[in-house]
Amino acid sequence: MTRARVPRQCLMQLTVDTTALSELRALVARTCGDALQFMRVEACDHGARVRVWLCLSRTLAAQVMEAVMRALPGAEFGRLTALAQRSA
Repeated sequence: MTRARVPRQCLMQLTVDTTALSELRALVARTCGDALQFMRVEACDHGARVRVWLCLSRTLAAQVMEAVMRALPGAEFGRLTALAQRSA
């Protein structure tokens, strides 16, 4: 019996202005749907900006990156870290 291949997850970090957070959330929801594992948000720069971590597949990370670059040109991208695979 063969197991279905699970897409490799990664942690994507980006920073946006606080005023763009709602737009970012909506954009990520449209792009990822239920495939987003989690989103963590933390205030930075004295509350003027937020740092966001997204846990998603590498394929979705590329799609989110493209959508964010189009919709939120002030966004700054940080690390894209591959997560370890868990065995079932």
